[in-house]
Amino acid sequence: MHTRPIGPGAGHTLIERNEFDRFFNVSVRVSKVLAATSTRVELPPTVTLPTDRPVVIAANHSSLFDLVASLITLGHYGLPARIGVNERFFANPVSGWFLRGIGCVPFSRDNRQRAEDTMVAALERGEACALMPEGKIVRPADQIAGVGPGRPGLSRIVRRANAAVVPVGFAGSDDAWIPGTSLPKLGRRSSRVIASIGEPIGFDTDDHDANVREVMTAISGLVLDGRDRLSRASG
Repeated sequence: MHTRPIGPGAGHTLIERNEFDRFFNVSVRVSKVLAATSTRVELPPTVTLPTDRPVVIAANHSSLFDLVASLITLGHYGLPARIGVNERFFANPVSGWFLRGIGCVPFSRDNRQRAEDTMVAALERGEACALMPEGKIVRPADQIAGVGPGRPGLSRIVRRANAAVVPVGFAGSDDAWIPGTSLPKLGRRSSRVIASIGEPIGFDTDDHDANVREVMTAISGLVLDGRDRLSRASG
């Protein structure tokens, strides 16, 4: 696999834009404004992407704030991506309008094949995709080393599209928006979220469970590193 580090806004040199690009970019700007009222999202100076294959961004999911953090992260590097989201969030007219507008792909047990086909087609066009392999918000009591178990759909998509996975670990998002609450924390810069980004991972086999475990192990390391940084700062 050939890779290259890119800085802010440089993703367009490697990733094809998609039909949702304009509204996606507007949503990124809105997410930055909303986050600025309560949360500081910290990003590394560069991200390493594959140059010879499509890319799937894979992140942990411990809070509703993860979607906000994902938009800020993807937008920062110029990576408009088709984001996989649980289908139930499309049922609400407002959130459904928003999610469809930025090109999110609804996932459920009933439409799994159609959702995976949509992502594979996007990757084959050279677009980027993003998933949270756990498939749901994983509360602290259910986490092992900061993450829950990943689902094999990530590996199926990546293998079919001959893509690579870039792991992302969000630390602090469950403090910015506590699971089970209806709104994120309010108050100027009351929370801090660290987005740690790892090196691209390629899969050599169709052992989908093993492939996803590899990704979740990488994400776990990133999450724990971010939490350690938060802990040292607060101490």
